[in-house]
Amino acid sequence: MKITGIPGLKNIVIVFDPDVIEKVYRNEGPWPIKETAKSITYYRLFTRKDIFQGVGGVLVTQGETWQKFRSKVNPTMIQPRSTKLYVAPIDSVANDFLKRIRLIRDENLEMPDDFGNELCKWGFESIVYIALDTRLGCLNADLAPDSEPQKMINYVEEQLECVHKLETKFPMWKYVSTPTWRKFVKVSDIFTEFSLKYINQAMERLKAMPEVPDRELTVLEKLLITDPDPKTAMTMVLDMMEAGIETSSYSTAIGLYHLANNPDKQQKLFEEILRYLPDKDQPVTSEILTELKYLKACIKESMRVSPIVVGNHRETFKDMVLADYQVPKGTTVIMPFLMLSNLEQYCPEAAKFIPERWLKTEPEHSKRTHPFVTMPFGFGPRMCLGRRFAELEIETLVTKIIRNFIVEYNHEMKFESKLLRIPVSPLKFKMIDRE
Repeated sequence: MKITGIPGLKNIVIVFDPDVIEKVYRNEGPWPIKETAKSITYYRLFTRKDIFQGVGGVLVTQGETWQKFRSKVNPTMIQPRSTKLYVAPIDSVANDFLKRIRLIRDENLEMPDDFGNELCKWGFESIVYIALDTRLGCLNADLAPDSEPQKMINYVEEQLECVHKLETKFPMWKYVSTPTWRKFVKVSDIFTEFSLKYINQAMERLKAMPEVPDRELTVLEKLLITDPDPKTAMTMVLDMMEAGIETSSYSTAIGLYHLANNPDKQQKLFEEILRYLPDKDQPVTSEILTELKYLKACIKESMRVSPIVVGNHRETFKDMVLADYQVPKGTTVIMPFLMLSNLEQYCPEAAKFIPERWLKTEPEHSKRTHPFVTMPFGFGPRMCLGRRFAELEIETLVTKIIRNFIVEYNHEMKFESKLLRIPVSPLKFKMIDRE
């Protein structure tokens, strides 16, 4: 489908064939073009150019500028060794969340209406631990509504809401300072100051720290050593927080929802986890996560059925032929994964939750599902930079919850699409202790 003539937008082509999507991804060039939120771009490169000084980060830059930034952070962000360093810390955050679950259950063993906020506390605690070497205490039992952690979580939601309004309505903010734009700038300033505070603390620690040859450096330390200019670390931290808190939190919630609605799959997952975690209080290790193949299949299937990012897009960097049509250079190509992944022709029994379709040991399923119908983390050079950390967080928490609880959901679930497609129904999961 082609859409043209919209003021301020380039010509758009929407493709509904995973073979065509694969061709787009495999011909995106060394510097894939993906225009993201113009409001974030303008804030970093113009409104606060005195702070960012041209360092826009992987979310908002394009071309050679994007490639230079990505090459600085790639070795730190995508090496498996970097992820392994955080397995024990993320396990400890998950353990704190289990304590929180037991504390906030009602007499029917159900979670409160605001359990989504509890998951965001877990997501924020996890990402800040990884990005800023800090435990904020988001999961403390006595966390006050006006505490720094809770206010920061609220700011995440406010920022996403502002970006949604700024990007989907007529961009009046480009011509006059609107209330939404001013609110967005205020919240973004708070995030920037928050990041700089902890980055400066890390820089002071690095200066005072004696050299220990065998000590594995943290993500933040590696970023600061790779580029002593703190703007690179600050921008990477902002990208991780702005893109990684609600996505990980609600992906976990949706995964639990599908496991609750498919008790046979939940039981099969429990039996797999039990083989590697015979003691429910046993820590999760990187070796154990590697072995939990059905866990990974369950999470991928959940992201297929109910993706929180409903599609992706690229701009063609050369003239192309897609499905026998000439598509000129500079055309925006949209890939609607929510629709594609739920079409029978590309994903048989699409309405059913079948994790087995992603297992090589189940050829009757895996051979029938096109691999490009679902790309929750993208593909190619511009694939999600925080993918390994997001998977670590989600896999660890789901493992701990299913090992400790039978999860039920006895209510209607409704979703809403804005920047993300997330549940808007209360996440009143019933958490029943396992024997």
